[in-house]
Amino acid sequence: MNAEKILKQLLLAGAIYFCAVGIVHFLGIKIPMLYVYYDVESTMYQDRIISVLSLLFSVFLFAGFKLSDTEIIKYIVFGGTIAIIGLALNNFLTRIAFRDNLVYWIEIGLLGLYIVVVAFFYQKLQKNK
Repeated sequence: MNAEKILKQLLLAGAIYFCAVGIVHFLGIKIPMLYVYYDVESTMYQDRIISVLSLLFSVFLFAGFKLSDTEIIKYIVFGGTIAIIGLALNNFLTRIAFRDNLVYWIEIGLLGLYIVVVAFFYQKLQKNK
C-alpha cells in the first residue's frame, strides 16, 4: 500500500474516531478512550463544547481524506500537536490525580502517536511528489 492510501485511511479513521468522541461528549456518555477524563465530574455545557470542537476536528480530518490537495494535512498535524501539548499541560498543571492516572497518559500518548504517524506519511507523500 502506498503512502497516499495509508494517509487517507488514517485520516478517515481519525474522522470516525473524533466523530465518536463528539457524539459521546454530546450525550454525556463517559467511555474511556473516547472521553479522555472519563472519571472526572463535568457539566453538560462543558461536554457539549468539547463535542462541537471534536466534531469540527472530525470534519477537518474528513476533508483531508476527501480532498485531493493534501495541504490541509499540515494544518491538521499542527492543530493536533497543539491539542496534545494542551492535554499534557493540563495533566501537569491541574490536580495531582491527573498526573498519576496512567489511563490519561495512555490516551494522550495514543493521540500523539496518531499525529506522528499522520505527519510521517504526509512527509513521505510530499517527498514522492
